[in-house]
Amino acid sequence: MTLNQNEIENLVYVAFLAGILLILWLLRSPWLKGKSGEFWVKLSLRRNLDESGYQILNDLTLPIRGGTTQIDHVIVSRYGIFVVETKNLSGWIFGGANQKTWTQTFRRKKFKMQNPTHQNFKHVKAVQELLRIPQYKIHNVVAFVGSARPRTIMPSNVVWSIRELVRYINSFDQVLLNEDELSSISIQLSEGALSPSRKTHRSHLNHVKAQSGQLGASKAKCPRCGSEMVERTNRNSQNRFLGCSMYPKCKGTRRIG
Repeated sequence: MTLNQNEIENLVYVAFLAGILLILWLLRSPWLKGKSGEFWVKLSLRRNLDESGYQILNDLTLPIRGGTTQIDHVIVSRYGIFVVETKNLSGWIFGGANQKTWTQTFRRKKFKMQNPTHQNFKHVKAVQELLRIPQYKIHNVVAFVGSARPRTIMPSNVVWSIRELVRYINSFDQVLLNEDELSSISIQLSEGALSPSRKTHRSHLNHVKAQSGQLGASKAKCPRCGSEMVERTNRNSQNRFLGCSMYPKCKGTRRIG
């Protein structure tokens, strides 16, 4: 079938509009927002940490018992290993060092989340088991890189901007690892991590999905955008379910159980 000039122009116009809509959707996508936050953290760390003293590893997927765990950033230095969990959230954050759950308030709505320092402790343990080194040589760090701000006294290892993250890492000056240990650790982390591929990512998501039914929101990821999910309660039926932490930008949900 041969198209005339008007039909060709109409198809080009429709394709152009579809492309514009796709770009606008991506710009508002919580998934892109999360990836953007990780990108700026990675870029800032590389710019502001001396490369001769700090080795930066990003988006590591480490095998653990029964599956995998994904770590946003690992910084290896003679002052210890910094395991960094990034949170690109908005609103006010309420919580404390020993509380199992924290609260995010956003546009007059309240959402529960697992204490991110507890969540990141699982990453710390994964690194410790791989490297077989004392836990005191590994630093648990949580970085909120969005517009979220605390409304309660927070642990000192929780920072609220990329600049604060760099400042926090640079504040450590006690030597914990020698040169031989640093070389061995870098090799172990590189060889121990799974190769970054679609297969690895899919396998990790399947593990998270399998665990979410048993552990609730602590490990669940949104099926739409990949952001963290938080436990909520339906106002009418009072049934519990998992909802995307990026609501209302993303309205992904998942059943509990």
